[in-house]
Amino acid sequence: MIKIWIIAIALFLIITFLVRAFFIGYYKKEYSKKQRNTWGAKMYYWHTIFMISGVITTLVIFLLKWSNILNF
Repeated sequence: MIKIWIIAIALFLIITFLVRAFFIGYYKKEYSKKQRNTWGAKMYYWHTIFMISGVITTLVIFLLKWSNILNF
């Protein structure tokens, strides 16, 4: 069980970094520098990044389970 949690957390961190790298250009284009420094814009941005990363991580874990690479 510990192995699955380690894999899931590692996948989540990697996917979060990749999603953030993918969306940072859009975020900078959509919000001005002054707006980006407000609490609301930051919270909206990180909430979106974490939600997308969570969904992708869940799909990857279930795909690995379905292909019998992970057994739990």
